[in-house]
Amino acid sequence: MHEIADVTRGRRPAEPFPFALVRVERHSCGQPDHDGLVGGVKPVLDCLTTPKQLVARKPTSRARVRNPMGLGFVVDDSPDHILLEVVHVKTRHADQCTLVTITEAVRQMQVAA
Repeated sequence: MHEIADVTRGRRPAEPFPFALVRVERHSCGQPDHDGLVGGVKPVLDCLTTPKQLVARKPTSRARVRNPMGLGFVVDDSPDHILLEVVHVKTRHADQCTLVTITEAVRQMQVAA
């Protein structure tokens, strides 16, 4: 995840997006199976979140942080904060990469009929 930190240095939002569309494009020459495609995104999502200090259960407990390597693009990686889209793009072996696009969005409210 250090690569993501290096590429985004100076391009991170001042405040994490409360809700965002996160699109992950896996460019590879072979078609991955669905669980591998989606499951492989977890480390990427974890580094996009905001580090959060956890409350200690006991006064003697050590301080813990959830997602300590988080870069602060989104508040959290739960469905309340992101809409995730993961796609495979077939490409030549020499052009393999992963492209992540984060777009701030407005969460649509559902109205009961």
